Amino acid sequence: MFSIIIILFLLLILSVIAYSLLRKKQVIDEPPNRFAACLFIFLLFFSICFVIAVPCVLLYIAVLGVNFLFGETITYDSFFSLISFSLFVSIIIVFWSPFLLFIGKGLAYLLKLPLWLIYTLEWVSSWIVSHLSIKYVLYLNLMNVSIEDDGLLILSFFLSFLFIEIDLVYSRMKQRKQSLNTQKSS
Repeated sequence: MFSIIIILFLLLILSVIAYSLLRKKQVIDEPPNRFAACLFIFLLFFSICFVIAVPCVLLYIAVLGVNFLFGETITYDSFFSLISFSLFVSIIIVFWSPFLLFIGKGLAYLLKLPLWLIYTLEWVSSWIVSHLSIKYVLYLNLMNVSIEDDGLLILSFFLSFLFIEIDLVYSRMKQRKQSLNTQKSS
């Protein structure tokens, strides 16, 4: 519980720093009053929390799914230790994902790769990030969570399949919306 409060406090500090950088670079204008500035800082805070909460919930669901399907391969002391574990792993995943996305999309654009190969490379990169993030958090030994060797592979595969499936669903919805917009305009 204490680690969750510290992470929320650090995210609030990160949103204040982001707000001050945006003001310094003149990306945003001067707010009309301090209340509006505070609301914008809280908007940044909740946006960052939402971006981190989605992988955290996915990892929590993946842990429960792996334990349900393959037995007790992942053991934890309490609900808060599992949530803290999921939170730390999701923070690492959110930190490294934009770099891999930038590199992967850039290579796919430059090399003109087929769509199936792009999805395969995205899955492999998401598996590597999730596997190494889980392994690193387990190595830190901050929470009372233990995973067997097979459980680590199964969890990282399951988590990367969830990430890729969400990405595929989102891209299909986006393509469908674009095709509907082009049909309406013609």
